[in-house]
Amino acid sequence: MSDPIKIEIIYISSNKKIVSTKINFQKNLKLGNVLEYLEDKSIFSKKFLSKKKFGCYGNLINESYIIKESDRIEILDDLKMSPNEKRKFNFQKKF
Repeated sequence: MSDPIKIEIIYISSNKKIVSTKINFQKNLKLGNVLEYLEDKSIFSKKFLSKKKFGCYGNLINESYIIKESDRIEILDDLKMSPNEKRKFNFQKKF
């Protein structure tokens, strides 16, 4: 692997269990490549990942997103709103 970069993969389950792993990954690859890697290494199953959405620092991303150094890839359950929208919603409820 030439010029590896470090990224973090994180999933917080509905019962608040945190699954986090850090991996070295090749530059200029896409989220789809990361998902294949996670499946190949049996970190997550294809069935599990197929039902999830993905984010990077609170922004929704898709499989064509190009991974960058120090990205934190978030595995998200089916969302009604993005994490940023949820924070705004919760903030507005307070006032």
